[in-house]
Amino acid sequence: MIEGEWTQFIPVRLPVEWEFRGEPGIHPEIEGVTGREVVLLIEKKFTRFERLLAKLMKAPKIVRRTMHPTQSMLWELMNGERNFAEICEIMKSVYHEDISPVEDRMKAYLEVFVRLNVATVLKPKEEE
Repeated sequence: MIEGEWTQFIPVRLPVEWEFRGEPGIHPEIEGVTGREVVLLIEKKFTRFERLLAKLMKAPKIVRRTMHPTQSMLWELMNGERNFAEICEIMKSVYHEDISPVEDRMKAYLEVFVRLNVATVLKPKEEE
């Protein structure tokens, strides 16, 4: 059982372009979860000078950030319907000791997603 302050928080993907790549890997029997590798398509933000240089050098306007299989699985599970504890239990059931300690690993992945501005973590609604 997952315990602690994070258990009821709900990780959510923000509106960002992303795509799947490759064949399905290991994954839980959950509708909509494929186990495929996820690639984030992040648009670059240029200053005026950087825009000029990028045009001259024909630099891509989009960064393709490929995620590790466990990060990809977390990304698929972060649909706003599962809280942190539920996601950790699913991840533990799929990857077992390969991601131990699961809570610390999932927190680290979430912090990366939040820093990249592609995800957020919502507090649960208070019971009335």
